[in-house]
Amino acid sequence: MLIPMYMSDLVLSLCLMLAIYLIIIIVFSFARRKYKGGLIATVINLVICTVGFLFVADLSLFLSYQYGIKLAFTVHVIFKIIAMVFLSVGGMKFFVK
Repeated sequence: MLIPMYMSDLVLSLCLMLAIYLIIIIVFSFARRKYKGGLIATVINLVICTVGFLFVADLSLFLSYQYGIKLAFTVHVIFKIIAMVFLSVGGMKFFVK
């Protein structure tokens, strides 16, 4: 399937965003090894999980070539909502403590 020129710019920017997500996950994984236990480790896990869900959300846009843009965008929105809910529930736990 040939990608039109304007779509190649979108794919390139999406790949850049996925690379940034991977860098964030790798950096926080190294930080998780250093800070074991406590509040900092909990925050690091919260950030890793949130960025992981955002990574999967943007990765799901590649489904549009196989399954159509409607399904790909629906999965994208669902994973973005999951990431935001995960972040808000995790943040609320800090306020409760």
